[in-house]
Amino acid sequence: MSEQQINGGATVETIADAVSTDNGEGRRTGVDFGILKQVPMTVTVEVGRATMTLGEILDGAVTGSMIRLDRHPGDAVEVYVNGALYARAEVVIANEQIAARIIELAESEDSSRGSGLLAR
Repeated sequence: MSEQQINGGATVETIADAVSTDNGEGRRTGVDFGILKQVPMTVTVEVGRATMTLGEILDGAVTGSMIRLDRHPGDAVEVYVNGALYARAEVVIANEQIAARIIELAESEDSSRGSGLLAR
């Protein structure tokens, strides 16, 4: 497991060490995250970005106006957990709500926002 810093300075590796057990041969037998599974995380699904000047925003971003994004319909979207890239997904409709279906998990080096979530 690679070491990535999380909020408060702890690392995923040090948390895993604290909650795992040793099998007597110096190897961990598994990680039981127990109470850590209840820690709230912010999940953001980013459908696109745009760069605009202040003038464009002040003069043109009014009710009913459209902002062109850097994506096309059908493109994969990014899923961030606490600001760190976690996965790529497709936008779907589930039970009459917009949802994101994960299609691939991000590699840890893809995480450009660096809040420390270890990609699986």
